[in-house]
Amino acid sequence: MEQYIDIIRDFNRYYTNALGLLNTRFLDSKYSLTEARLIFEIGQESQCTASQLANLLDIDKGYLSRTLKKFEQNGLITRTKNKLDSRILNLHLTKRGKQALSQLNKASRREISDMIAYCSDTDRSNLVSSMDTIRKILSQTEMAVSIREKNIGDLGYIIYRHAILYANEFDFNESFEEYVIQGISDYLKNRSSLDKIWIAECNHQLVGAVALLQVGREKGQIRWLYTEPKYRNLGIGKNLLSKAIEYGQNHYSQISLWTLNHLHAARNLYKRFHFVCTESKRNDNWNTGLIEEKWELYL
Repeated sequence: MEQYIDIIRDFNRYYTNALGLLNTRFLDSKYSLTEARLIFEIGQESQCTASQLANLLDIDKGYLSRTLKKFEQNGLITRTKNKLDSRILNLHLTKRGKQALSQLNKASRREISDMIAYCSDTDRSNLVSSMDTIRKILSQTEMAVSIREKNIGDLGYIIYRHAILYANEFDFNESFEEYVIQGISDYLKNRSSLDKIWIAECNHQLVGAVALLQVGREKGQIRWLYTEPKYRNLGIGKNLLSKAIEYGQNHYSQISLWTLNHLHAARNLYKRFHFVCTESKRNDNWNTGLIEEKWELYL
């Protein structure tokens, strides 16, 4: 074990120096490394919060608060109240903040381009492959995912993430958010003792969810299945769906769900669990030209 630790520490020193991360200013900009990372992360999400940044980057909350205040004073960010919970403030880059992000992105790309300019194509491919191997091996311990039943507050977060993800990935309008809110509201008003909602967690963060609701005699429906983008390809969606089906086998003779025909990864997942598409219809409510599909599984 000790020899591995020494080699990893030596590599960390080399790579930190190679990227110039010990410099006071990141990429010769006026921002420190931590400040640049904050600008990067705020720019990645259409909405994010200080709490999310603190957890993601493992930053002291006092330091983070002071830095965000400085960003606000310098016109880099604004704060707006969350639509679903006015106590939560979402962070957004201003026009000046987006310009700063663009400059940092260009400088970063230029720095890496210069670093690998003299490498052969084979060496570049090997370099990227090695980086991917490092990421996958270390992520196995960092991304220990657990599945639990819902707690207080989870439903609001499910609504929030559905609205954000579908707007970002598929350009859905606000009527989709209203649709999800209405579905959650109907569930709360009419919930059955058989209804279940499961939450996928990683490092105490909600990274996915699924519900199985009773919709008729011996009939259940899958609702609100999703996985956070950075946690996809880890089998979380499969595990959530498996959990719901396993529960459904003890209570229903049939399970159905609705999806969209362009969600190929989701459709392939349903096929693996032997769901069959039984109905399709056009839907222009959330965006134009959408095709909804009903899939069914007989247990």
